[in-house]
Amino acid sequence: MASSDQIQYRPSASLILANKQVFHAKKEFDYNLLLMKRTERTSYALNHCVFPGGVFDAQADESADWLIYFQQCGVSRDQLKLLHSRQSMGRPELMTQGLEFSRDISLRLTALREAFEEVGILLCRKNLKNLKGGQPAQVVQLFDREYWQQRVHNDAQQFLVLCRHLAVVPDLWALNEWSIWRTPASAASRKYDTVYYLAALDLDCNVDLLLEPTEVAAAYWLQPSDCWLQSREGLIWLPYILLYETARLMSIQRWQQLLQFAYERSPQGSTLLQPIYYRTNDCLIGVLPGDELYLPEPEYCNESIVLPCSISELNAVAKRFNRYMIYSFQHVDFACNVHPLDGHFPLQTRVNALLAKL
Repeated sequence: MASSDQIQYRPSASLILANKQVFHAKKEFDYNLLLMKRTERTSYALNHCVFPGGVFDAQADESADWLIYFQQCGVSRDQLKLLHSRQSMGRPELMTQGLEFSRDISLRLTALREAFEEVGILLCRKNLKNLKGGQPAQVVQLFDREYWQQRVHNDAQQFLVLCRHLAVVPDLWALNEWSIWRTPASAASRKYDTVYYLAALDLDCNVDLLLEPTEVAAAYWLQPSDCWLQSREGLIWLPYILLYETARLMSIQRWQQLLQFAYERSPQGSTLLQPIYYRTNDCLIGVLPGDELYLPEPEYCNESIVLPCSISELNAVAKRFNRYMIYSFQHVDFACNVHPLDGHFPLQTRVNALLAKL
């Protein structure tokens, strides 16, 4: 097994966008989530869909020039402190490595920059009212987005230049920390530490997407349940951690409830979630914190652990579980009977399998 010093996890951030919809009795949810389909060049699976996001750029997202700009715009230190987590236990290392300022700020900048770069959504504000949080995100659209999107795509530092040009402040306060995931140590590809933020768009926010052609093949606004169903049906493919997040979001049917919950939960911070993989005779299993099979140092588990049994035999004796079972790309079952971490909602009941019935 590799030592922890040899394992490099690249900081990144992604944005879960929830767009409010007119309530309809036939619809289970009154909001949609934005998924974007990766191009063949940037995808590693057919119909691979993700939330907008990308890799942290220290020169762009952690530049001291941001602090100067915030000060020029009238943003106070107290207003920036509102973004810091009050997590009672230790913060994941990802969130403690800020140099010029807190990662609670710089990784929000990453998420906002990438959302504009990939789908043309610029979440910024022209005034500093209601910076206390718990508000819908504000969107700026009336400018040459295609021109600026390419500038930011080619040079991440142009995001600050864009904000100066438009005299707007990135809407950091509309981003609520949702979760933090680490790529499994057993993954063969590049490894990431990714913080997921949730932002809500109000009903009167007419979002006009502008897809970056080299990275994004298509984009979809889908209800959480449709994200799940379309992935099960093979119409799209969601990475397993996003399926897990979708299963949590399916527990919240109303946009206002989601916004309030995300805002109130965010200061609790997030436990770093890194799956550990096991392989039975007929299934690949990802286990998460709280599961009886979870090990104390997941970063050292750089190979799947082989168990000489079937999945049904393993599940028959499971007492404490938080896991997903992969039978194929589309067929993934989730099972959790442990208390949700960090004040989160549990997995939605209809997608949370009871192991005794599997």
